[in-house]
Amino acid sequence: MRQIILTLSICFGALSVMAQSYHVITLPEAISRATSDNPQVNVANLRIDKQRALIPGALSLSGPELIFEAPTTTRFQPGVLLPVSLPTVYKNQRIVQEQQVKLSQREKTITTNTLRYNVRTIYNNLLYLRESIGNYRRQDSLLLVFANVTETRQRVGQISRIEVLNAKSQQQELNYQLDQTRAKIRSNRIQLGLLIGTPNDTSIRVTGPFRPMQFAPDRQFYPFLATDTTFIRNPQTAFYQQNEELSASLLKLEKKRRLPNIIVGYLNQGSPDSRFLYRLRFGLSLPIWGWVARSRINAAQTDVAIAKSQSTLNQYELRGDYDKAIADYLQYQEALDYYNATGLPQAEEIIKAASDGYRLGSIGYYDYLLNVQQAFKIRLGYLDALRSFNQAVITLQYLKGE
Repeated sequence: MRQIILTLSICFGALSVMAQSYHVITLPEAISRATSDNPQVNVANLRIDKQRALIPGALSLSGPELIFEAPTTTRFQPGVLLPVSLPTVYKNQRIVQEQQVKLSQREKTITTNTLRYNVRTIYNNLLYLRESIGNYRRQDSLLLVFANVTETRQRVGQISRIEVLNAKSQQQELNYQLDQTRAKIRSNRIQLGLLIGTPNDTSIRVTGPFRPMQFAPDRQFYPFLATDTTFIRNPQTAFYQQNEELSASLLKLEKKRRLPNIIVGYLNQGSPDSRFLYRLRFGLSLPIWGWVARSRINAAQTDVAIAKSQSTLNQYELRGDYDKAIADYLQYQEALDYYNATGLPQAEEIIKAASDGYRLGSIGYYDYLLNVQQAFKIRLGYLDALRSFNQAVITLQYLKGE
């Protein structure tokens, strides 16, 4: 009795250690950790901080010029000159820098949206691979029974040795598929660990049922065209709109910079007792080199046109990706409807009928194998369709910025 209790204690202790070594993570938790702990988010935050640190530099005053002149030709008098741009220049420089901060913030939202997409994709793959393992194991258990029955029938002389070897080879091939699937699971776990900020973590385990993801469309999908409001929440749309505003602000700044600068200074050009007012200097720097300002303005106008073209191209690409994702969504939705209504029930009936028939001797070796393979091919087809359906939903969520 003591030995049995000791054995059970050891078993429960080993199971407890194994459970503690696993780290089960839900999909919302994985998304939250990826959008907070991933190094890409840290880099995006640093870029925002950098642009914010440059805001005080918008008031970029030129350094004063210390000069010495001898206006009376008897001694040198010290003086100082300070060139100053018009207040509108400094105002627009600050506006441009604030636009740079907003652009970096929009860039961060693109990063987080991409991270959500990648986490959902890998999580969906892990759920698919987990169900594939279950499908292979069930097939393996049937083939094991089949191999035992085959050996029994071979001993009584009902079948030849080649059929026994074929049965074992089928089971070995299935074990190979299991090993390959386990390797894929390990690779996906490592990728998920990288996304959530824990590199080389293979202890991650996903949880929850593998079922169709929910997606609420804004309207019917026919025809497969997205409206102009479909991508308002997509971070890329906001990024390119902000880039347009930044380009327009830079153009306005270049136009302000072509105006004259003000020069103020101090230098005593008379006797030591001359009045203070006449020691001051005032002047303007004349922008007579017009081609310099024109070239900068023309370049800024080109940047505005480029920014608008990029926005148009982005909308074009988003519409194309959205229409393809909608087509995939409807295609795999029809496939799931078929498998749920017809395919999966038929697969269960095929397995049951084939197992009973081979055990009773009403069907032969090859018929049994073909039927079992067909049944599990149907089940694998269902899992593939479910993964593709969920991937279409994930893509739609990504394109809509959800």
